[in-house]
Amino acid sequence: MTAHATVQPPGSPGCSEHSRRAHGRTATGAGFTLVELLVVIGIIAVLLSILLPSVNLARKRANRTACASNLRQLGQFFQMYLQDSKNKLPLVNSMPSAIPPINAGPSIVKLLEPYVKTSVRVYECPADTILTDTPGTPSGYVTYYKREQSSYQYNPWLSAMHAGGTLTDTTFFRMGQSKLVYLMCDYESFHNSKGQPYSMNFLFADFRVDDMTPP
Repeated sequence: MTAHATVQPPGSPGCSEHSRRAHGRTATGAGFTLVELLVVIGIIAVLLSILLPSVNLARKRANRTACASNLRQLGQFFQMYLQDSKNKLPLVNSMPSAIPPINAGPSIVKLLEPYVKTSVRVYECPADTILTDTPGTPSGYVTYYKREQSSYQYNPWLSAMHAGGTLTDTTFFRMGQSKLVYLMCDYESFHNSKGQPYSMNFLFADFRVDDMTPP
């Protein structure tokens, strides 16, 4: 007598049980358990906590470098102005949005307009942020570039004390401290906490750009 294998039709209890077992093995083999997922999430969180400070530091350095490049270019334009003015220092309104005006001079943007022409983005520091309210200036602005058309201010001391004179007339030059005379700088400590190293960029009278604790 020939033995015949019993074939169960689709949908029968035996077939369904076999399908569930096969499906269970596939899902278990291809997926992750809850514990495994939590371990992966924990590892990602640790990596982020390690990497984010480095990323933030790199971004700060990049912003400060771009800012310094802007000031160097402005230094070149200012040299052109001095050549045309026979080295006479200008009277500049260092906070043109203030009411009443600080003085009758133009803003540094207007002063250098014949030299800068359309390259106005040279006035924008990527880290520019208004951190301190200035009495008499309009509210609602986030950056000095938007409010003053520049992230950088001309040295108010030079404008108040030495407009019409030359750099060699300044007190620091006469004292042999010419390296301390700056022409322009960031409006505020854009790059680090106030008073900390590398918090501000300065364009000095010898046209180098460096750090200095704000005077």
